[in-house]
Amino acid sequence: MAKFISKTETDEAAILATSGGEGVHAESSHLHMAAIAAFQTNTDPASTGPGIHGESRGVGAGTVGVNDVRSGPSPAGPGGPGGPGGYFRSEQKEAVYATTKSAVTAAVAGILNNPNGTGAAIYGEHVASGLAGYFKGNVVVTGEISFPGADFAEDFTVEAGSVADPGTVMILSGTGALVPSERPYEKKVVGVVAGGGSFHSGIVMDKQADSDLQRQPIALVGKVFCKVDAAYGSIDVGDLLTSSPTRGHAMRAGDPAMAFGTVIGKAMAPLDEGVGMIPILISLQ
Repeated sequence: MAKFISKTETDEAAILATSGGEGVHAESSHLHMAAIAAFQTNTDPASTGPGIHGESRGVGAGTVGVNDVRSGPSPAGPGGPGGPGGYFRSEQKEAVYATTKSAVTAAVAGILNNPNGTGAAIYGEHVASGLAGYFKGNVVVTGEISFPGADFAEDFTVEAGSVADPGTVMILSGTGALVPSERPYEKKVVGVVAGGGSFHSGIVMDKQADSDLQRQPIALVGKVFCKVDAAYGSIDVGDLLTSSPTRGHAMRAGDPAMAFGTVIGKAMAPLDEGVGMIPILISLQ
């Protein structure tokens, strides 16, 4: 039960505290309740008042949030046992919105101060497999970038009615759009439709979300699963592959004189007979 209640119907603050030390100090030993709870209850869409406003006129932070698990078990809060230093939630707008006029610092800084930890300074997740992060402007990375994907792909326009399954060998048509290959030793070969088997793209270039054209990611570098046909010669590990007479399938490049300029890549698994999907190392040449 509240021990102190303050209300105001004017533009003035319900509580105004000034001090040479702490303006307001609050502690709570409750298992689930906050030491301080602030609510903005004006539901008018024009309302822009925050639940809490923190301001510093010196060099300190306007608001500091700390979770300090000193000893023993701690009740699980948002994010796991111990809870985060700050927890923000919004049903309609950004949960955290930060701006700065500084010319040398960031609007948001994430620092992992644990040299032995494996966590991330900044973590983004989209629960519906959408964008976990979006950057409008240049990005500088001073360390390594790791991708779980296996290939470097690029989106290409595909001719109407020619959208192909992952693993299909694709060539340039007379219009510049892509179609599945249908001839052996095709010099217009571009690559293989990415996403087959257990291999997925690490990077996809030239994404055009607002395009009305049919587009598909084509693996240009790296590992990709490819449709192959061993009817034109059994395929062994290390064999060079080219387009075959079978639509969208590769075959062993058994004729060195014709292979130049038509090679798709190198087989990473064998196929003695029939058609199938095998992993290949893309290397257009």
